[in-house]
Formats: sequence, structure tokens, C-alpha cells
Amino acid sequence: VSLLTKPGCPYCAKAKALLQHHGYRYEEIVMGQGASLTSLKAISGRTTVPQVFIGGKHIGGSDDLEAYFAEQA
Repeated sequence: VSLLTKPGCPYCAKAKALLQHHGYRYEEIVMGQGASLTSLKAISGRTTVPQVFIGGKHIGGSDDLEAYFAEQA
């Protein structure tokens, strides 16, 4: 799992908590520390964080991640 975040983002914290709750380990890519807005848009097509990828598949933001886990249940 790859997770693009930025410091102080409450939605990013929600996504991290969801991943941890479901037993997922993730690699966090922090905006401004090796990734830029340009990179975020090129990778995900979006300009908001968090952006979650599981198994190479773009899941989306924290609400999308919540829906993803709901579908898995």
C-alpha cells in the first residue's frame, strides 16, 4: 500500500487509522518531502491528499478508502 499525505491533514490521519485497523502496512509518501503537487496529479489525477493505492490500484481519498473496506466486508 502506498499512501500520499501531507503533514497536519486530518483526512490523511483517518486514512492511516483505517489502514492500520484493517491490518495493512503502508509506505507513506509525504508531499514536500520527495513528492510535489505535480507528481501527485501525474500519479493519481487528483490534487488532494490523501491518495491511497492498494496493490497498484488507485483507491482514492479517505472516504473512498472507507467505501473500499465496506465493500470488502
